[in-house]
Amino acid sequence: MAKITLGLPYKGSKNRIAQKLLDVMPSGSVFVDLFCGGCAVTHAAIITGKYKRFICNDIDGAMPRLFLDCINGKYKDEKRWISREDFERMKNDDAYIRSVWSFGNNGVGYMYSKEVEPWKKALHYARSFGDFSLLREFGIDSDGSRADIIKHHDEYKKKYVAWYVENVIGKQYREELEKDLEGKIAEQSEELRLYLVKARDDAGLTSSDVDRLLGTNGMAGHYFGKSQWEFPTREAYEIMRSAMPSLVDYDEVYGYADLLQSLESLERLESLERLQSLERLQSLESLQSLQRLERLQSLEVHSGDYLAVDIPAGAVVYCDIPYRGTSEYVAGAFDHDAFYEWALSRPFPVYVSEYSMPSEFTEVWSVSHRSIFSISAKKGVTERLFCNRAQARLGQLSFL
Repeated sequence: MAKITLGLPYKGSKNRIAQKLLDVMPSGSVFVDLFCGGCAVTHAAIITGKYKRFICNDIDGAMPRLFLDCINGKYKDEKRWISREDFERMKNDDAYIRSVWSFGNNGVGYMYSKEVEPWKKALHYARSFGDFSLLREFGIDSDGSRADIIKHHDEYKKKYVAWYVENVIGKQYREELEKDLEGKIAEQSEELRLYLVKARDDAGLTSSDVDRLLGTNGMAGHYFGKSQWEFPTREAYEIMRSAMPSLVDYDEVYGYADLLQSLESLERLESLERLQSLERLQSLESLQSLQRLERLQSLEVHSGDYLAVDIPAGAVVYCDIPYRGTSEYVAGAFDHDAFYEWALSRPFPVYVSEYSMPSEFTEVWSVSHRSIFSISAKKGVTERLFCNRAQARLGQLSFL
């Protein structure tokens, strides 16, 4: 099967390995994706032709419904720009907004920092509507194309930073920020570090827990330790707030102290991640044009607890449960022990993606890769597929 983009843009998506997972799992009359998330594995199962019926379920039923909407062409001509205010207002009621316009597709925080948002909006208008007026406001004469942005990267970044400081922050702050920023951070660093440490300890977390929450490898050590200390980025801080209740609003604590650092870190001005995510949604229409209508008509969508799903005879069941020790588990929203007991008592094969499982489960496949949420991570993680039934080991595969 040719490699294609599978499912919705979703934090923890199995898009990269879904086809390999399906190669390991046997054929059957029904494929059941009990924790379908962004539906990447369901998508791969539909394509394989190994199953006649499909059942996908998620506690958040909005995601599988969004998957169906994409297949049916709802987002074929989607071009809207969603602002930070739009996102906060609409994310709880609109799965498209929550999935495509959130940071790392985590469904929680807006995907762009306040400092970068005007730039991304200008690129969006240039590429989606052929409207270059926002770029012109920055003093940039560009068509917004990737090639042109890369070619003039340093020039455009300098102009944008100057525009932002001039128009958003105001002239009166510029000299003060440039002159006093380093000193102010140094003076406040220990106070800020202890504030983060207290919030972490109050939540009963470790630095390793925070790394798993953020999808990083060792970065949390810089937030809580004295060596090479730094304050979290706005995006990382907002994710930490979801598990550390005593953290207050970012601007109340850090104010403008991260301004110049944020502006100077725009190393990927050419990127427009939202359009890349939207292209994935639009590409799901191809399911209709590949003579798979019968399979799509056999797709059932459910919303709720996995225990409530009626699993028919002859089913092959796949479970992408919240990984133990990750942010989902920290939040206490999933009973892993109850799931293990359920899976081991089933009379049909239950395949489970996890890093590790109790010894009663059989590991049938594994793959090593770097975390997609940490560019700086040097150590990889090993995704494993387990089965509730003893069977021959199918070997290990690995890639970076």
